[in-house]
Amino acid sequence: MIKFIWHKSLSFSSLKPITQIYGVCFDNNGNILIIRTPNENWNIPGGTPEDDETPEQTLKRELEEEADVTIGKNVMIGYYEVISDKPTIYQLRFAALLNEMKPSTIDPALGVVNERKFISPDEFFKYVKIKNYRPMVKEAISWFKKNNKGM
Repeated sequence: MIKFIWHKSLSFSSLKPITQIYGVCFDNNGNILIIRTPNENWNIPGGTPEDDETPEQTLKRELEEEADVTIGKNVMIGYYEVISDKPTIYQLRFAALLNEMKPSTIDPALGVVNERKFISPDEFFKYVKIKNYRPMVKEAISWFKKNNKGM
């Protein structure tokens, strides 16, 4: 059995290994970017860090590769500690503000164009069926409300 434990945190320096980095990306209206991969599950974009890549670099690369967006202001809002019969791993989560939405291109990891859309926070769990995301989405929304003044 796999257990996902949410930790609100701004620091990742002591976490090893970090296996995933995902972002809750907001447009100026507070809508959240989700993507649908070929298996037809909606999720927030993200992926695996490459060697010698910072978490922020991974986030920016993955958002561009999977969703064809660039981001501006962003911050780590927490992480999931993933406990199973294997060694514990960590998955970082960020909140970010959309900078630019580009035309859709092929995701280099999957060789397909991912579907993307912005949804209101109230609709999030109608699309993304991962109940463990509730504290992460709550934290991301709180961050957006504090950091989107005057936009």
